[in-house]
Parts: sequence; C-alpha cells; structure tokens
Amino acid sequence: MTSVSKQSSQTQAHSVRSNHSHHKRLNYVSIDKGRKKGKFTDSKKEKSDKEDNPLKEHINDPLFWGPYLADRQWGTIREDYSADGSCWHFLTHSDAVKQAYNWGEDGLFGISDKFGLLCGSLALWNKKDKILKERLFGLNGVEGNHGEDVKELYYYLDNTPKHTYMKALYKYPQVEFPYEALLNHNRSTADPEFEILETGVFDKDYWDVQVEYAKPVAHTIVCRITVMNMSDHEASIDIIPQFYFRNTWSKPGPDLPATVPLFQGVAKDGIDAIYELGIFRINFSHGKEVTLNSLLFTNNNSVTDTLAMLVSLDDRSRMSDAFQRQSGSITASVLLNSPQGGELYKKDAFHRYIVENNKLAVKRDNSGTKCCAWMSVQLPAKGKTCVYWQMFPADSVGESTIRKLDHLVEKQRIKADQFYHELVPSKATPQESLICRQAVAGLLWSKQLYLYNMDQKNKELRQMYGKDYFKSKFGHKRLGWNHLNCHDILLMPDKWEFPWFAAWDLAFHCVSVAHVDMTLAKEQLLLLLSDRYMHQSGQVPGCEFDLGDTNPPIIGWAVWKVFNMEGNKDIPFLKTCFNRLIFCLQWWNKMDPTGMFLYGHGFMGLDNISLFDRSELPSGVHSLKQADCTGWMGLFTLTMLKMAIELCIHDISYTDMAIKFLRHFLFIARAINRNCTEGGLWDEVDKFFYDVAYYQEPHSTPLRIRSWSGIIPLLACCSVNLHHCPLVKTFLLKCDRHFSPFVCKLGEDEFFLTLVSYTKLKLMLKTIFSEEEFLSPYGIRSMSKHYEEHPYQFHVDGHTVSMTYLPGESDSKLFGGNSNWRGPIWLCMNYLFVECLEKYSDLDRVFTLPLCIHYPTKSSSKMTFLTIAMDLCKRVVSIFLPDKNGARPIHGDQEKYLEPEWQKLLLFYEYIHADTGRGCGASHQTGWTALVVEFVRKLRKDSKNVKQTG
Repeated sequence: MTSVSKQSSQTQAHSVRSNHSHHKRLNYVSIDKGRKKGKFTDSKKEKSDKEDNPLKEHINDPLFWGPYLADRQWGTIREDYSADGSCWHFLTHSDAVKQAYNWGEDGLFGISDKFGLLCGSLALWNKKDKILKERLFGLNGVEGNHGEDVKELYYYLDNTPKHTYMKALYKYPQVEFPYEALLNHNRSTADPEFEILETGVFDKDYWDVQVEYAKPVAHTIVCRITVMNMSDHEASIDIIPQFYFRNTWSKPGPDLPATVPLFQGVAKDGIDAIYELGIFRINFSHGKEVTLNSLLFTNNNSVTDTLAMLVSLDDRSRMSDAFQRQSGSITASVLLNSPQGGELYKKDAFHRYIVENNKLAVKRDNSGTKCCAWMSVQLPAKGKTCVYWQMFPADSVGESTIRKLDHLVEKQRIKADQFYHELVPSKATPQESLICRQAVAGLLWSKQLYLYNMDQKNKELRQMYGKDYFKSKFGHKRLGWNHLNCHDILLMPDKWEFPWFAAWDLAFHCVSVAHVDMTLAKEQLLLLLSDRYMHQSGQVPGCEFDLGDTNPPIIGWAVWKVFNMEGNKDIPFLKTCFNRLIFCLQWWNKMDPTGMFLYGHGFMGLDNISLFDRSELPSGVHSLKQADCTGWMGLFTLTMLKMAIELCIHDISYTDMAIKFLRHFLFIARAINRNCTEGGLWDEVDKFFYDVAYYQEPHSTPLRIRSWSGIIPLLACCSVNLHHCPLVKTFLLKCDRHFSPFVCKLGEDEFFLTLVSYTKLKLMLKTIFSEEEFLSPYGIRSMSKHYEEHPYQFHVDGHTVSMTYLPGESDSKLFGGNSNWRGPIWLCMNYLFVECLEKYSDLDRVFTLPLCIHYPTKSSSKMTFLTIAMDLCKRVVSIFLPDKNGARPIHGDQEKYLEPEWQKLLLFYEYIHADTGRGCGASHQTGWTALVVEFVRKLRKDSKNVKQTG
C-alpha cells in the first residue's frame, strides 16, 4: 500500500475525512440510494461506473476480510431491549445459542467482510459438552465477583495490518467444559477471581487448536486449523468451521441489504455464498485423520417462543404488559428479529443436530443463511492434523491440494516475520521481541465492526414502550445522542470484556497502533471527532453504557502524538482535528461554571479512584473541584497551544488561537497552584494536589487522598519553539510575575511551560518516588501504599466513608467492580508519566549540571529525569519478562505457564497488581496494555521509521 507519507497533503486530508472507518467503504448510510439490481454501490460514483462493476472497489480492498467479529455480542447495550437496561439478563450466553443478533455477530476467532455481512468462525465439540463451543464463555457483570470476566484460555499470536496473516490459539478441555463450576464457585469481592485453570481441566487432557488465516490476494482468504492432542491417550474431537450471514432480513431498515443472502451447497465439499457483495466459493480440505461427515445448512433466525409469535408490534399496551411479565427474557429481541412464520430451521440447528442427534434440525435442500462443515478427528497421544478452508470469488479458481494451501499460509507467515523484524526495535532481546509481537497481534485482532444507530434504536424502544420510556433513568441516558450513527471498524479495548469503544481508551490505542498502521491511527481519531460521534455541544461520547459519561479529554494529546510520530507531515490532518477539538474544549469549559479555572465533572474515566461516585455527589456536598479534571484541562489547553504554534508555521492567522490557549493554560496553572485554603487545589501540608469538596461557598474540605488524581497535573508540561510566532513570544515575555513559576526560558525562542512549578514538582516527586507510597517494582501505583495501614476516612452528612489501598482487584461493585484505581499499575498512566519525565529533562539546558533527584526517595543515589524514566520503563516491561525460573509476573502463581508448551504464551491484562505484577481485569486488553511496545521502544531507543499499513 502506498505510504501515507508519500501522498500529497491534500490527498491525505480528503481520503481521511471522507473515509472515517479504516477501509474505503461504500456510502453505508444511504445504501437505498445506491442500490442497483440487488448489489451494493457507492452513491458517489458516476452512473456508468455503477453499471460496469460496482463491487470491484470493495472486494479488491486489502481490508475486505478481517477479524471484525466481536468475541461477545450478547450482554451488550446494543442488543438490550429491556425496559430497565439489564443487558446482562436480557441476552445471556445461553440465549446467544438460539437468538439472532440485531447489531452484529460474534464467534470464536471470527472473521467477516468489512460490512459484517458474511461471517465465518470456528466451532468445536469434545463429545462431552451439552452445546458446541462456538463462542467464548464468561461470567456476566452480575455473576462475577469483580464484574464480567471471560473464563477461557485463548491467545492472539500474530496479525499484520492488512490481515494477510493472522494466528491465534485456543485451549479446549477434553473433559466436559466446567460451565457450572465457573458459575457456582462464588467468591467475595475481596478474593481473586476463580479462573478456569483452577478447575483442573487443563492438568492433563486438552486440545490445542491453532487457527491461521492467510490472504494471498485481497478477496481470497485461506484458513488452516491445526488440532493437537495434548493428552497421553487417543482422543476425538469435532471441528466445525461455520459461516453465517448477519441477520439483516428479519428487521428491514434503510441501511440494510434489500435481498436475503444464501449459502448453497456445491458438491460434497463446497459451498457458494451468494449475497449483495458478490458470490464466493468456500471449499474444504483436511488431513487423513479427519472425516468430513457432511455439510449442514440452517437459517440464522431466532428460535421464537409462543409469546413472541402472539404479540403484535403494533399493540403497544399488550407489549408493555408482556415485557413486564417477561423481565430479563429475550422476548423483546425476538420480536424485533424473528422470522416470518414458524419454519423449523433456526440458529441453534447445529447444536441440535450434532450434540442432540436431532436429524430434523437441519435443512435438506443444502441451502440457508447459516452453514458449516462438520468434521470428526481421531488423534493418537500428542498427534496433530489440519483442517483447511478457502474462500474466493466464485468466478476464480482456488487451490486444489493441501500442499498448495500450506504453501500459501507459509508464504504469508514468512512475510509476517519480515514485517515484525522491521517493526520491533533492533536492540530488543528475543523475549522483548516476543512481547512486542503478541501485543501488536492482540491490538490488531481487537478490530471490530461496531454497529449502533441510536436514532433507529430509540425508535424501536419508543415503539415498544411508548415515549414514557425516556423518562426513566436508563432511557434518559439515550436522549440527546440520536445523531450517533456508528458503522465503523474500531479498535476495541477487549473484544470480550469491552466489545464497545471507549473514548479515552481509543486515544491510547491510536498511539499504540501508529507505529504499525499510521492510516488506521489517524482515521480512528477523526472518527471520534466526526459529526457521527461527537455531540453537537462538542462532547465526545464516553461508551455505550453511558454516552454522556465524561472521560479524560486525552484525544487532543493523541492527535498531537500521532502527528509527531509521522514526522509532523500531515498538516491537513492536524488542521481538521484542531478545528474539531475547539468544539470539544468549549464543551469542557462548561465544567468550570464559576470561572475559577478549576474543573470538576464526575467520572473522568478513573472509576473508583474517589471516595464516592463523583457523578452523584453525596448529600451536603455542593460541588467538587477535581485535581485530575483540572490537570487534564491543563494538558488539553497546552496541547492545543502546541498545535496552534505548529499551524502558525503554515498560516500566521493561527497566532490569535495560540495566544488564547496560552492564556487559558497559564490561568489554569495559577488557579490549581493556590493553596486549598485559598481557593486552589495544592495542599501545603502534604505537598500534593487534592480534590476539594465545597459544601456552601466558601466552606470547603480537601479530600486528602494521594492518588493519580493528584499526579495528573504534572503531565501538563512541554517545550515550545516560538520562532514562527513572534507575537506569542512577546506575550510570554510580558507575562506578570504571577505566571513566572510556570514559564522558563530555554533559549532565544524556546520556552518550557509547566502546570506545576519546579519547586512543587520536586516536593511531589519525593512522594511519588517513595517505595512506601507510589513506587512499585512494576511502575507507579495508582494510589499511595500509605493507605494500606492508614485508611483514609471522610465524614459527610452524618456518614463516614473510608478508602484503603488495594493493589489488585476492587473490593466493591462501584462502577461494576471490574476495574480498580486504588493501587494497581495502569500502563496508560505510567506511559504518560514517563513521557512527562522526558519533557522535564529539557530543564537541564538551563542549569550547568543535569538536574538530579533521589530515586528511590530514601536511597542515597541521585538520578536524572531521563535515567528515572528509563528505569520506570524497565519496571513496566519486567511485568511480562520471565525471571530466572521462567515465571512471568503477569501470570501470577499459575504454574502451568512454566511448562514448555505454555512458556511463550502471553496475556495482556487491563491493569497490574502493584505488589506482585499479576495481571488483573480484562485479560486481552490490547487495548492500552499494548503500550508495553512503546515502553520497549523507549528502552531500546529504536530510531526506525514509522511502519505504514502493510
């Protein structure tokens, strides 16, 4: 693919703005206007182009096929049609077997076309389970002692930006999968989670199922499934590659295809997939140890119960009563996504046919909207074999022999090796290279087609429940977001635990992926800032659980970071983002209603870091001025200043904007540095920034909790060169003495700006680098260890609220209980802090000798800011590295990972136990834990060019 850096600036700006998702797409929101003879067309093309070949630009897109299926579609807000927002109960893992989805699909190591219409995934059966293993199992947000938690062992091992080669590994027990044990083994919130390794099902007898995808050309994909018997005796397993069309016919809409697609059997080992994007042939091959039992066909329709067949969508009163009686059931979704009539062949047919031996469950005419190849494998101890399928346009020819299929896969694997050889820092150790490769693989596997049209969903809910629905607490959250129209491939935090975008997570994802695929990074950022996502007020949506939740305004930082990583080349991209971010900043300014330049607006993405839910203040607390919110705003305005200075080089009219943001930044700096007793957030006793609770002006109390909330103000610092902005330079030189602590002249045109004065910085670092407070063997803790022995207590409205240091999982259900900011290591925040130390090293230019401070605080050794930054990088990377015994801290005390077959398998957890390095929370959060690659790059000082899509 042509490097973005080689395109003209105008071409880049046009292509990025007009193609908000990562692939060049048809005009999906106006498909009806572009339809011709049942085929998708691009409404922007000339009529003659449509008549020639309307599909060519799509099927020849290198990103036409990709890992775009969710790992979990059930239990999401998108699929929830309950009256009370109980998404976990409305559509469960058990329901997903028989319930067709409305807003996507899921599957085990699934792929799809870029529109999510034709999907493929893997199903397995160990001859013991009561259902096929076709999707990952886990506890929902109510069942888990720390919220939702996947209970499977799977690993993303390889992926390339164009998905020319992908590899993943799934471990499947040969005994019955322990669904009941995992559900019933309850633990308190104070205990670690009960994991599948603790059940013993992987002690001896299990299968390793490795799935590889290779794309020799854009429109063709080959899959090799390698099955390995890891037991000491002969065993059998069923391998079931399955394909299905997303159900777009049961609930017609303006954005959906006009015709019903079809799978049609061709001979005994081939299937044609016929739909509006073309006709594709699927062929199956296998090793001698495999028996192809048959090709099976059904329809991807819901199993409709009697109530659903009786209730009419037009009878609102009857429906409302029915839903009250059926609270927690899947009835509503069935009503919206059920077949016409009572035909027998439904989504769960393969379970009934293979597991229950119900021979009437599948269609006899070898056609339908869901199909599979049912194969049985018998292997000796430690034996292995392969199953293959290939999908290609029906008017072309596929490979005919297993040898040729193996060659195609191996050729793409070798290219992937070459790609990672160029990507990973040359000075990285083999173990560090392994970490980087699997982190990037997980990041690219986390791509997901995210479909959510809020206007359409709200119309459906209004039709079901009436307009009073939107007066409820849950319905009210949907108001004001009718413009949200998502039909894009996004980088998810974790496709099982968090199969939905989160604004500030995605900002870090873009920084992680920029070295791998710069085009993707820029397009993701532009999407968040587009009219389809950003509210007309300027607010960026939080996540689907509460679109109005405020997340840290980190997108501007990510835009500037990505722009720099490409070499400051794409000025149109920067201009577009800058102009959109102005709207966002205007919205954030409303969080300072008093005009004090101190901000407060609740959640701020740090979940339980506060004593109470900051979105719902306790009785008696009038308002809350937040150190983190104010610190983020300092970073936001400083980032906007840097953008404006850069744009001044090309357009002097940006000078006024630069001065505006400089003034804004300096006023925030002056406000936050005042003592708590004088209307600021600085505590002179503890030498730290604290949130301040206001009861009735001017009565206030600082919340003396030392956490990331008080460290965030340090992040707002940088050097600026004002050679091309003489008026900005003049303004700085004329600043009065009240702003002097926040400005340091480095050279003729260079200045260092900081939200926190250098005097306060040194005082804070004594606390941060104390091993008794924040400094952990694995990085900077999110809250001081001091509170482990000295819990903080706060008295308000006759109640006492307390907080203690928790290095691992949370001990409460606040914000769902599946994350914890009261002690653990978070890579995203450590990355920002390391970057902050690197910036502070610029101050060395002012002094004769480099600035040195005690590190750790009580040690006799002194280090420079850069040396400390590199040591923190080492601490973070050590979480994933094996010790002398081969144990990686990330795996905790799981001895299984010491065995040879397990030693190179890595998981990338959401956050890290601050005292042991054990992974906690979501186990595939690459996601922002993929930032470990950036830590390795800093540690190894690699100067290689940014990789482009390849």
